Amino acid sequence: MKKEIKNIDDSFPPALTHKPARQYRASVKRILIIRPGALGDLIVTLPAFAAIRNYFPHASIEIMGYTSLLEITKGRFYADAVGRFDQADNAFLFVRNTQLPPSLIKKFQDVDLVFSFVSDKEQVFTHNLRKTGVKHVVHHEPLPAGHENGHIADYLLKSLDSLGITYPNAIPKVFLNNEDLCFGGKFIKDSAVDARKVLVAIHPGSGGRQKCWPVERFAALMSRLSSDIDAQFLVISGPADDKVVEELRLKIANAFITVNQLPLPYLAAVIARCRLFLGNDSGVTHLAAAVGTPTIALFGPTDPRIWGPRGEKVKIIYKNHPCSPCSPEIRKTCFSLSCLNQIEIESVVKDIDSILKETACVV
Repeated sequence: MKKEIKNIDDSFPPALTHKPARQYRASVKRILIIRPGALGDLIVTLPAFAAIRNYFPHASIEIMGYTSLLEITKGRFYADAVGRFDQADNAFLFVRNTQLPPSLIKKFQDVDLVFSFVSDKEQVFTHNLRKTGVKHVVHHEPLPAGHENGHIADYLLKSLDSLGITYPNAIPKVFLNNEDLCFGGKFIKDSAVDARKVLVAIHPGSGGRQKCWPVERFAALMSRLSSDIDAQFLVISGPADDKVVEELRLKIANAFITVNQLPLPYLAAVIARCRLFLGNDSGVTHLAAAVGTPTIALFGPTDPRIWGPRGEKVKIIYKNHPCSPCSPEIRKTCFSLSCLNQIEIESVVKDIDSILKETACVV
């Protein structure tokens, strides 16, 4: 029997029972969604954000997390405002039997509904949120229990079940505004991109080197694509990617344009201008899929059934090596990377050819 997931405090169901659903929804004026985490964590939660926005169309929604990442939600459908999860007074929310500072109570007291995707197995954080005066709190653990093996986006959407919120679409989508789109166009123009060539974005990095396809294979693939499809390359470099991008540059004689640490909405707009994106299991790969760029994702030690990017134009290459997927602890001590080394250049070229044809791009 499937175990029921209880995400919501006992005071919430009577509120729904005693008020018609439409009346209750109209009474919710301010919603706070607390979602700390990396870029990939944010992207896979977008379907839940969308369902909340659609269910409470007249509410003001703030998302609290890491603001540099949340810019892709602010004023772009999902959030009216964003806030910092790492503010000093938020630390009190994790302390058992603490006296909350007035600044914290003031911050939360006018919030009608909180969705918390914060690890809180002992419910200390949730209890303190209620102490601030928040009317209702929905808590959902950000990571599933070991027995669950469905996609992480589906798991996060289950946080809405207790409220009866439906979610017809479980594919993350990033919305770009006019400023973003103008920047993307200007960046492409200023970077001397040849409009006659197939523009390919590549992100050779990830949150950990154990999730990265070998740099020499990226280099060999780029040489192959330059010849086969007359490709021109944008290589994306994030805060942790300097070393891997430099290694790539040395191997292919500086034959690419670097996209270096752009604000996320601008990066998304640049990727959206590309005919193809190729990357490892990383947040940037999820971002590419979410803006609708045809995406090839290379997976090795992590399970794409749970962590793979979703989208209508996504192909995941995963060889299902006997020791993959593995735990983060084992991954840290693995130096052979057999799961990634099994991904041959020829199979990547084949999938690139396929996805370009499927998306009406002639190779």
